Amino acid sequence: MCALAALATAALLAYTATAGWAQRAAESPLPTTVDAVYRINFTALGDIGHFHFKSTVSGDAYTLVADGKIDTAIFDYRGDMKSRGSVIATGTGTQPADYTYNYKQKTFLKKKRLKNLNITFNGPAVATVTPPENLSSPYILVKSEHLRNVLDPLSGVMALSIGNLADPCAQKLPIYDGKQRFDLVFTPKGKAGSDHVCNVKLVPISGHKPGEGAGSVVNGNIELVMRPVPNANVAIPYKVTVPTIVGTAELTTERVDITMPDQQRFALRR
Repeated sequence: MCALAALATAALLAYTATAGWAQRAAESPLPTTVDAVYRINFTALGDIGHFHFKSTVSGDAYTLVADGKIDTAIFDYRGDMKSRGSVIATGTGTQPADYTYNYKQKTFLKKKRLKNLNITFNGPAVATVTPPENLSSPYILVKSEHLRNVLDPLSGVMALSIGNLADPCAQKLPIYDGKQRFDLVFTPKGKAGSDHVCNVKLVPISGHKPGEGAGSVVNGNIELVMRPVPNANVAIPYKVTVPTIVGTAELTTERVDITMPDQQRFALRR
């Protein structure tokens, strides 16, 4: 389960760290589509799967979809996400409206596990979670104030992308995934050529047991490398590295295709 949590963490970072795929609307137009594929590697297991993300923007409305697949001898995972919302000028810069997450997983000698989750928003606050988690002690309970001005994992993409493009490694995202509420805190580590290198910390708020939470399996510093694409006015995450107590999970860009409103296209290949 530690390996699973590490890979889930890495996937979440890919969702929320696909940064810079849009400039502020007041400064330059948003790309109409961004289509990206990442390969997932885990220590000695090598290439174990992929993560696919696509954004579509029309006016101030966005639709984000993602799917992931992991295949190993002891663990299989299939998951997909979708989020809809609007770009706004204040607060986090995005206002999610609806988020869905469906997955199935199977571990060695255990039954399959299925989950279907939906979160709806009323303005800046969570309105409904279906099915509800109904957590009790020893979990740290999610309070109503924890569910205001939060983002679902995919809407974090838009929030980060229009937040601080000059220094994408100086931001904090409030994330709620339907069970856990935590912050993703990005801090600058340095630069490698034109790439921005960020340290990333997952700070648990609620929805977890004491001593556990979103970052409990991390053993070291999570690192995010963001690579600018100047002609498209964007910076994409090239690589995410998550060290854990059982190995290191990595997501590395395989391809990114960007289409602008005037139909200009830009591509990045590994």
